[in-house]
Amino acid sequence: RYEDCYSSDTGGIPMGAVEDYVTYYGSHQWEKLKGVFDAADFTRTGPYLDLFTDVDQYVDFLEGVVPTMGADYELQIERIVYTPGERVAFGQFIEHLELDGVMTDIPETIVFDLNDDGLIRRMSLYLKQPGGLAPVGGQDAMGVTEG
Repeated sequence: RYEDCYSSDTGGIPMGAVEDYVTYYGSHQWEKLKGVFDAADFTRTGPYLDLFTDVDQYVDFLEGVVPTMGADYELQIERIVYTPGERVAFGQFIEHLELDGVMTDIPETIVFDLNDDGLIRRMSLYLKQPGGLAPVGGQDAMGVTEG
């Protein structure tokens, strides 16, 4: 599907599935979203080490959880970087969501592994936790916090 979407900037890596992921996710086009994943070889590891290995179950999960994040929920792209010579992309995002009635920005990074056709076969999500203390060492283990 994405094998013809190459860029010299990416060292020949197919581009498109990660950008489509964000577009379809953000516009709640759930059936189209399923098409960016390798349904035969898919694993999504979440920030709590929660796993999805079935594309339909993962998209059903998103379809159920996204409406709970507030009417103004948005996944904002900070940047997407493709690694030269590898089938890996890194996406740095801001999840703009409602927590306890307050719109909050949660920085997030997703590592995407792509198959030979450029479809997403692996996703690993990492979240930053604004306002918290380091679990080991507390404030003494931290530098100055943003915001």
